Amino acid sequence: MRVLLCLLLSCAVLAQQPVIPLYSGEVPCVDAVAADASHYDAEIGEVVTAVRVPDLIYFSPVPRSASQEAVLVIPGGGYTIEAYDLEGTDIARYLSARGYHAFVLRHRLPQGIEGPCKDHVAQDDAQQGLLSVRRLADSLGYRADRVGVMGFSAGGHLAGSVSVHARMEDSLTTRPDFSILVYPVLIMSAADSGHAGSQAALLGQAPDPQRIRYYNLPTQVDSLTPPTILFHASDDTGVLPQNSLRYYEALIAHGVPADLRIYARGGHGFGSARELAAPVSGWLEEAVTWIRSRYPTP
Repeated sequence: MRVLLCLLLSCAVLAQQPVIPLYSGEVPCVDAVAADASHYDAEIGEVVTAVRVPDLIYFSPVPRSASQEAVLVIPGGGYTIEAYDLEGTDIARYLSARGYHAFVLRHRLPQGIEGPCKDHVAQDDAQQGLLSVRRLADSLGYRADRVGVMGFSAGGHLAGSVSVHARMEDSLTTRPDFSILVYPVLIMSAADSGHAGSQAALLGQAPDPQRIRYYNLPTQVDSLTPPTILFHASDDTGVLPQNSLRYYEALIAHGVPADLRIYARGGHGFGSARELAAPVSGWLEEAVTWIRSRYPTP
């Protein structure tokens, strides 16, 4: 009986995806959060509500169909939660099935954090996530200069933030090589088509105007911003389409290769959208086609 139990436990461990800590030493600002927390929602799966020690979960492609690209997936949730399955693991499984190395980021949430750590812990974790993915390239079998980011809603704001605000570490950049932004929060001004909840969670109730400008991403785009594709629905009342439209206009103004898909229906938070009877249901296929167009197979 004990042998059988051990075998079952071993199988369970093997069935899990590898979890990769973001930081090898002490986590910066770790004392700002008491403990990790999450719950299961019958409609959208796991929902992360607090993160003390951020990490990545890795979804490997089938070896014979593996590409040379990797994608860091960042779930959304207004900077208060992370829709970890709907906009994370579900998406990563799709990408890995099509040959991509996919990583889901579990980052710290600024909601509930006070003090100087509040507005930058999520961006720090996303930048550290990109560095981790680049460092793993040789061992996992993809190219370190083909690492992209895909973000949803407030996760799209985080993906956009690392696209326009970059730093170097050990000769590696935290700027992704391509960006896929899905119904993203990009305007950091609740009075100007921005998302009030994300602004409050990230910057607090009385934010510093300089921090608003820093995180108002259309105004931060420059010629170094990576090639980007944006997906949005016209009927999205949660995060208005103007967020994607203005970022797209900024990309074009700075000569950055950019694509934009606006669907008539889809609302907000459609995730993979594969169950929807509308053109938005094909957005993931379009995203894969876009990546392949940038890195065609020889």
